[in-house]
Amino acid sequence: MTFRLNLLILSTTYTTALAYHLCTIYVQYYLPFSQLQKRTQASERHLAQSATLSRGAIRQLLRPNAGNLTMSSIQQLAQVFDRGVEVLVGNPEIFTDYSTVATACKIERDGFDSWKIHLFDLVDEFRRTVDGRLVILPPTSSLDRRMTALMASTVRALCEEVGFSIPRWATLRYFLPKPWFVSEMESLKASAIFESPLPFRTNNIFVQSNFLARA
Repeated sequence: MTFRLNLLILSTTYTTALAYHLCTIYVQYYLPFSQLQKRTQASERHLAQSATLSRGAIRQLLRPNAGNLTMSSIQQLAQVFDRGVEVLVGNPEIFTDYSTVATACKIERDGFDSWKIHLFDLVDEFRRTVDGRLVILPPTSSLDRRMTALMASTVRALCEEVGFSIPRWATLRYFLPKPWFVSEMESLKASAIFESPLPFRTNNIFVQSNFLARA
């Protein structure tokens, strides 16, 4: 299975710049090379040889804030880890630390169970700002299918809550092949079947009625 790194073509400087034709590419979120290196226990020397890059270039890719990167070097190292590169294009105002794109990237970076933190950070930011730009783009294509469905359901519920038009990507059906009882507690399954709001049941997801309630 090929996962994807996510880069954004933006019109203003955000973090690390990459020369790319007439545009500038900025790595806004997370290049997970350092995590992948730890997971595979690959040495810098091995990565340099496999990607046909210098060890200096490998160090920059492992610590992307250390200097300028090139698209070709990112692609070469991504291939070593069996990753592809996905470029998202948009206005930088859309891409905040709490957008759907950023939330998906953070969940992929920190592991599936981290959604309980990152998804609710998005919920809180949306309610605080009531800014539809946070949810206008779909999550990254490499995101776990269950999480894509949960994010779409959550975005639908939030937009209905404030009377916004639902982004097209969230109106699609992400029906899971097996029911997902998000609480994972056997004693709550019956109430989840009864209480789960329509945006969640549409995708075969079952939550309590207060799932999106925040303190």
